[in-house]
Amino acid sequence: MVDDIAAGILACGAVVWLVWRGFFTPPGSFGSWAMFSHICAYRARLYDVRDGRPVCPWDHELRQDHFSSADALGSLVSYLDEVHGCRVAGEGVLLVPFDQLRIAVRNGRVVRA
Repeated sequence: MVDDIAAGILACGAVVWLVWRGFFTPPGSFGSWAMFSHICAYRARLYDVRDGRPVCPWDHELRQDHFSSADALGSLVSYLDEVHGCRVAGEGVLLVPFDQLRIAVRNGRVVRA
């Protein structure tokens, strides 16, 4: 009986510790959940330089990939240029942990605006 109570208390303590470490510790510290602490995403309005026609990134991105970094946007810009022959430019915002940065696509590169 005493062993069951001690095991239950230890299990509850472990769950509380995991929840505390997962939600209330700074990113990168021991025990933090990297899955939630390093999420990046971008929102960009792109257009074709040649004719000014808007280009939707979601027509070319993977459907299950909702969170992408600036490097992924750079890869998309290179893909559009090399495979589809579409030179794009535009502006947007990069959402990083605890901040957001304005970005621009110029000359086939993603730069900070």
